[in-house]
Amino acid sequence: MSPWICPEVLLVLAGVALILMDALLSPGKRSLLPGIALVTSCVLLAGTIWQSGQPMPSSWGNLFVTDGLSSVFKPFFVLCLVGVTLISVRTPMGREEAVRSEFLALPFFSTAGLCLLASAHDFLAIFVALELVAISLYLLVAFQRTQVRSLEAGMKLLVMGGLSTGFLVMGIAWLYAAAGTTEFTRILLEQAGRPASLALLLAVGLIVTGLAFKIAAVPFHAWAPDVYEGAPTSITAFLAVASKAAGFVLLVRIFGFGAFALDSVALVFRPVLLTLGIATVTLGTLAALPQRNLKRLLAYSGIAHAGIMLLALGTLGEAGMGTVVGYLWAYLLASLPVFIAIQEVERIYGNADVRHLDGLAQKDPGTALGLTLCFLSMAGLPPLLGFSAKLSVLSTLWNAGEIPGLVVGVIMAVVGLGFYLVPIRAMYWEREADSVPICRFPRFLVWILLVAGLLQLLLGLQPRPLIRLVERSLAPSVSAIIQDK
Repeated sequence: MSPWICPEVLLVLAGVALILMDALLSPGKRSLLPGIALVTSCVLLAGTIWQSGQPMPSSWGNLFVTDGLSSVFKPFFVLCLVGVTLISVRTPMGREEAVRSEFLALPFFSTAGLCLLASAHDFLAIFVALELVAISLYLLVAFQRTQVRSLEAGMKLLVMGGLSTGFLVMGIAWLYAAAGTTEFTRILLEQAGRPASLALLLAVGLIVTGLAFKIAAVPFHAWAPDVYEGAPTSITAFLAVASKAAGFVLLVRIFGFGAFALDSVALVFRPVLLTLGIATVTLGTLAALPQRNLKRLLAYSGIAHAGIMLLALGTLGEAGMGTVVGYLWAYLLASLPVFIAIQEVERIYGNADVRHLDGLAQKDPGTALGLTLCFLSMAGLPPLLGFSAKLSVLSTLWNAGEIPGLVVGVIMAVVGLGFYLVPIRAMYWEREADSVPICRFPRFLVWILLVAGLLQLLLGLQPRPLIRLVERSLAPSVSAIIQDK
């Protein structure tokens, strides 16, 4: 099969096709577009899983590679697209209903960029792929232009995204000045065995700063809560799961297998990453405690999870890299169903205040059970998958001798129970407010949440499938370049 039939190309073609269909279909048939988009995303997910590990087109040069990390995270990003499309289909558009096709199509372009990031093997490729993701997200966050919150969120993301891009470009420029190339393998060959120059360390610092904005690490986190709250819920889910995962995939690639997998760089940046992790998990956890808006709560929760993953990444060993991979999958399986539920809460009540969950266990016990399992998994309670993920992080810190990070991680895991129990308490122990209408959630949502909760339980008790994914992600490049046939 031609390597041009790859997920990145198919995703772009699918996005273009959705826009063209909107222009060509009669007004009466445009209502079919949401269903077409959802089916298309599911087909692309199946195709991405089937094609996982297939080589990239040779004409793409040394910019992209096919290896274990890319084969594990391309399905990850397309699975996020399926969830985001499902939420987008049910998003009330109001005056923007006439341009729903763009709202459905733009995530396909962003996902294509994310898949390119998973295979990137050159900093120029990283820059181009990041911009493909970012430009689509700027439009999507501010898509509900009649709402002030959405416009404010779009402006904040645009400013902070531009700032992070500036750091990244400056870092790439300094890296080229220090190493004479931006391709990972050549940088390793040029710098191996040498002490790190000041220009190289400055380049690494600037690039890490640019990526720290993407993962909302402290002190570059301030944009996240406001953007998460103001954006449409489907785009909030995309930012919280897919975009954050892309940042960590890049960090794993460049520090684990790529340009910065150097002892001289690790000596300087190991304590930097660990310090960032400690600050991020602490602020995210403490700031989440007073939150009563579910989207802001999950924003600070995401910051806390980013801190936990930075602690694992900061050990700069194979165990730490594998731990981040497993943690990202656990985070996806727990958080994406919650965002689907938040979309239904907003659809019914107009906002995502936690009080709208009051008495949900009496009105809709299946939904309440599924949400409870997802929240408890994010909190890291046994025997759920989140517990296994957090335990692997703590074990990695212990084995690496990073006791301060271990102590902070344990304390914040306990403190974090406080804000994850807020929605659970509302569902089971708070009386339903008289002003809140009694309304059951759709049956499809109940099944999604119950299946997600069951997965948390089964993978927590038997994590072998996730361990196999982690082992696969650490596999070396199987085919960087082949000739087109």
